[in-house]
Amino acid sequence: MRNRSHLQSDVSGADHSTSRGVAVNGTTGKTAAVAASLSSPWAQRTIWRDLYPDQSLGGELRQIYKNKDLVVAGRPCRTFFINHNGWLFRYKILHNGDRQIVDFILPGQIFGLQACFFKASLYSIATATDASVSAIPLEAVDSVFERNLPLAKALFWSAVCEAAIVGEHLIDAARRSACERVSHLMLELFVRLKTTGQTEGMSFNMPLTQELVGDALGLTTVHVNRTLRSLREDGLIKMSNKSVTILDFDALSMLADFDNSYLGETARALRTEISSGEAGNERFGRSARS
Repeated sequence: MRNRSHLQSDVSGADHSTSRGVAVNGTTGKTAAVAASLSSPWAQRTIWRDLYPDQSLGGELRQIYKNKDLVVAGRPCRTFFINHNGWLFRYKILHNGDRQIVDFILPGQIFGLQACFFKASLYSIATATDASVSAIPLEAVDSVFERNLPLAKALFWSAVCEAAIVGEHLIDAARRSACERVSHLMLELFVRLKTTGQTEGMSFNMPLTQELVGDALGLTTVHVNRTLRSLREDGLIKMSNKSVTILDFDALSMLADFDNSYLGETARALRTEISSGEAGNERFGRSARS
């Protein structure tokens, strides 16, 4: 892998806009895009709106541009976040300059809580796309358990899911072949995105470069490219620009040894839906939106 420096840090406040009380200031430029994204149907399903309607814990809405660090390894972090819009990733830079991506952070996900409980963050968190997140001070956690039990449960659930996903990624790096790793990642992203209604049938948007995929799976970009081409030629997936369509869910699951139980009820519901789905043009039918 190529040596690379840290992404430009966002913690200094440069290149992002914030708004106290979780309200977007102004409606021009990229800020208008954030306002539009928060009014979309899937954004309304995120934890912030569902579990935190009164905004009583404080916090601020931050618009983070692409390729910016939100959390930096080795620096104190006293804030956790809710991702409204955009993709982020948690990573670590090794002494030789190589980057290992630990996991991807998708819309609707709570993240950054782990970093708050150490003297300094163990990992960095950066944006893969433009993103809008709500930043909540760690001190608000006490109030969560006293005043908002659903959000408190969501925090626990977030930590449990994160641990389960990281465990599967460890198996990816240690035991699975390149083809199995890439296939497993495609299936995992599809199932996770379905939770927030961001799939269209068996298709989803994946705004990740092959370099990001490679750094998450321990593969070179050349190897990622060859593996994706092989999956397309075998009729398992179809890719067009940033869109991925899973053509044969069962075959891809068998190839990747994809045990979807680690993703919880969403994965089990998806399996039932695909198995008993309506007949359609695709082999496993159309998957209803969340």
